[in-house]
Amino acid sequence: MTYINTRTLNCIGICILLALLSPLSSAAVVLQYHHVDEHTPASTSISPALFEQHLDYIAEQGYAVWSVSRIVSHLKNNTPLPNKVVAITFDDAYQSIYKNAYPLLKERNMPFTVFVATQAITQKLTSFMTWDELKEMSENGASIANHTHSHPHLVRRLSNENEQAWLARIKDEIELSERLIARHVGNPSKLFAYPYGEYTQQVQALVESLDYIAFGQQSGAIGLGMALSDLPRFPMTNRFGAMKQFRAKVASLPFAATKIEPSTKIIKNDELASGLTIWFKEERANISCFFEGKRLETQQVDQHLRIPNMPSVPVGRSRINCTAPSTQTGRYYWFSHAWMKPKADGTWYAE
Repeated sequence: MTYINTRTLNCIGICILLALLSPLSSAAVVLQYHHVDEHTPASTSISPALFEQHLDYIAEQGYAVWSVSRIVSHLKNNTPLPNKVVAITFDDAYQSIYKNAYPLLKERNMPFTVFVATQAITQKLTSFMTWDELKEMSENGASIANHTHSHPHLVRRLSNENEQAWLARIKDEIELSERLIARHVGNPSKLFAYPYGEYTQQVQALVESLDYIAFGQQSGAIGLGMALSDLPRFPMTNRFGAMKQFRAKVASLPFAATKIEPSTKIIKNDELASGLTIWFKEERANISCFFEGKRLETQQVDQHLRIPNMPSVPVGRSRINCTAPSTQTGRYYWFSHAWMKPKADGTWYAE
């Protein structure tokens, strides 16, 4: 019989406690896909072959695939997450998800979430799934969640629409989608994904008031203490999901900001011309920031990061990505912040 002395037991207990409390053990990465197809728009598509490589890598490297709801439960209860947790999500409910992704996920018994813009399903558009297919998936590991009804740009007001009418319209979009999901699939999840990843503080506050947990399309890992109305996801396409990038992204760690100045998400003029300042929740060394493929000059003091020469924000959607190396080889803390910029005449860019 092997005996373990009291000092050893105490050490084991302390080591387990430290592991549970470590920031590295409180991280989850949520992946976002649209089309899983070789013949759909490149900006939102990943090939079935590359998607299968993602799933194989996740399994081979020992990542636990959790439902989004399970991750959210830990966040709400402030319960530490394991070190290597991944969630898989799809936006818009395209037919290719049912045809090409669902069989691979079902075979591997991996849970996933589909954020559904319900108007396309109701209209029976051929490039989207049917209610029967969504119901089938919900019985085999999928959560069917809210992506509004008509998939509008939530930040854009209609002609002559005041703030009250604008927010009321968004509320109707969300509530109609939730009713349709409950009617056709059941078990509404109170999970929400912003169409196009676009939102403002007003939209975010509305979603919070409706008691939804909401996800954007800004990159980064999820950690304890993050706001539950703008959780990050890594968009995955053939370009941004190539295996070299995928390995780094799926291993990323949470890097949250407590304040950003200027705080606006809609850039109308040159609000960033005088620079950008980010206050991070934790102090990290050797932070690197990138915008439009270029590395930015940074000035760092403790948890405060200053970018004095911020480039002009182009029309459309753009984002800044900041990373800092961790003590684990190949793992980076990852922060992202997104902006939207209308055209010079004030009209919005086309999609």
